[in-house]
Amino acid sequence: MKKMLLLLLTIGLLQGCTSGTDSPSTPTEQQKPPVATKPETPASEPPATTKPTTPEKPPTEQTGQQETVYANDIFRNVTVKKTAQDTFEIKGQASVFEAVLNYVVEDGHNELTKGSVQASTAAPDWGDFTHTLKVKKAEPNSTLTLILFETSMKDGSRRMELIIPLPE
Repeated sequence: MKKMLLLLLTIGLLQGCTSGTDSPSTPTEQQKPPVATKPETPASEPPATTKPTTPEKPPTEQTGQQETVYANDIFRNVTVKKTAQDTFEIKGQASVFEAVLNYVVEDGHNELTKGSVQASTAAPDWGDFTHTLKVKKAEPNSTLTLILFETSMKDGSRRMELIIPLPE
């Protein structure tokens, strides 16, 4: 299709360059199809508005400290604060099936802990959740990562993961 359009445009340009001054100023039938068949975005392609799977991280100011807020399609306003050695407080909102959100903490090699949290309201509404998480590093130089997700009722897989690096 593109080759045909390019060929027709080239023929039209060459014909316009070689025509004399006595030719009519209106385009001929041979020149009209390229203009009329100019391709636009095909209707069969989905719009390019899909969200990336990486978390959004707009910073917010709270009491002089900069706190990172995470979100995706089913989680929003999620913050993680280190409250003590090996203890973290997770807060946010979720729109999940039966108000149950799941989490796992990994160090890049192993799952160190996992569980579930109950939000105040189930989907399609947004329910608040707060959870205190205690997890100790298996290796001192590792980085802990919290993954929030919803479990698929269809096949049990993780759905809509939100990946959050835990603060040091």
